[in-house]
Amino acid sequence: MDRLGARDREGVGRLSRLAGRAFWAILACLALSVWPALADESCLQGPTASYTASQPGAKGTFALFSDVHFSPFADPALVRELAGSPVEWWRAILARSKPGLSPYGQDTNNALFQAFLDDMAARAPRPDFILFPGDLLCHDFWTLYPKLSKDTTQAGLEAFIQKTVAYFFGEVARRFPGVPLYAALGNNDSVEGDYRIAHHSPYLTLTAQAMAALLPNEAARADFGATYPQYGCYAVTLAEAGGVRLVVINDIFLSDRHPDPGLGEPVLAFLERELAGAKTRGEKVWLMAHIPLGDNSMASGAALTRKDEDRYKGFLREEQNDAYAKLLAAYAPTVLKAAFAGHVHRDDFRIWKTAAGEPAGGMGLAPSISPITGNNPGYQLHTYDRATLEHLDVATYSLDLAKPGTGWREEYVWSAAYGRGLRGPADWQAAYIDLGQCPARREAFAAHFDLGGPQEEVTETSFPAFWRAIASPTRAVWETWRAPTALAPWPLPGPVGQPTPAATACPGGS
Repeated sequence: MDRLGARDREGVGRLSRLAGRAFWAILACLALSVWPALADESCLQGPTASYTASQPGAKGTFALFSDVHFSPFADPALVRELAGSPVEWWRAILARSKPGLSPYGQDTNNALFQAFLDDMAARAPRPDFILFPGDLLCHDFWTLYPKLSKDTTQAGLEAFIQKTVAYFFGEVARRFPGVPLYAALGNNDSVEGDYRIAHHSPYLTLTAQAMAALLPNEAARADFGATYPQYGCYAVTLAEAGGVRLVVINDIFLSDRHPDPGLGEPVLAFLERELAGAKTRGEKVWLMAHIPLGDNSMASGAALTRKDEDRYKGFLREEQNDAYAKLLAAYAPTVLKAAFAGHVHRDDFRIWKTAAGEPAGGMGLAPSISPITGNNPGYQLHTYDRATLEHLDVATYSLDLAKPGTGWREEYVWSAAYGRGLRGPADWQAAYIDLGQCPARREAFAAHFDLGGPQEEVTETSFPAFWRAIASPTRAVWETWRAPTALAPWPLPGPVGQPTPAATACPGGS
């Protein structure tokens, strides 16, 4: 992920949130006698079928974590020893690191890495599979290595990256023996630098063996090996998940920060071939990438807060972003059943529609393990329907770094917070609309956005930018966006994420 200066916005966000809440408190007091009835009508419950399996025994579970940004440099005193040692010794060496979890503003040290894996394994010791939407390496890896190891050679850097990747995947496999893991590339995952991965990059060669070892069978390894070393894309059939086709793309090549715009075209061609082939074969597809399409809502929210300015700043090159969005709309919901990304280090989502304007699907944006942008670390456990290959629900778990010793907690369950699951396009669309008309669900979105961290980025002032971004996969959609419903008053004052008078009228799912 690109660091966005979130902490610089914290003071402004807090002031605007307090001012906004004070205003709405006065308004709510005036309207208290009629508001509960209004809230009851606007905070509707979705069908239980949207988050329950279609038949007994059909519910599957998978784990998802993103943007770990593992740093082998967190204890500088150990770096030269790590560089000179085989990866099999790394666990013992890193166990001697200075104690303590990574604080806000830093990437993931070994203590945080181990803590997250331990907690996830305790809650879900045997998921069907694991998804990782990328950003394995820490920020500034390419400058920290020569500085701390005193080795300025390219060969030394590449060897250290290879050992870091092997250690990372080895530790995941140690907690989840025999569980397949599927990973995408993040913008930091390269030997060339941030957003600099090249066609046939050495990173792809260096990591292929470690990634292939986590695939479940020879067929998956063959599919992976046929395409991953070229562009970092691959597609495999998940026999352990009812035969869904998982398509993993390297959309770093689509980023407006990548120096070679020509590399995005082969990625889009690969995606189109996979979607078209799946349609011909009658298969269902899940998509995983690192960077979401559409607007950078954190930057847009900050611009609205600080400058009262509406602005669109996409993550991807506009022409390629539009082609990407067009493919998703064309193949959803009949072929494309689920989509996942990371990059933003926040818990968020995106939706899109067909060319005819009908809801077509959604993409979940995963929170990060790394707390470098001031968020709390978090991971997710998802459920899906093995019979229909549809996404059902997600529980998110977080660690409050501001409260040492409290341990990992269940942050929230989607169906409980939003009153419905994730089975189909109509469910995604309803969740998006509810953020406007159900104050408690909007408050839940704000509280869980950084997993209870100190940022308070989604405020009374900034919320319209986030709401708009959810439903705007392209600039053209963003520019013509209109709120789908009148915006109900912001929830009454109270600690973020805690029940308020308005919240009691917006129950979640069971």
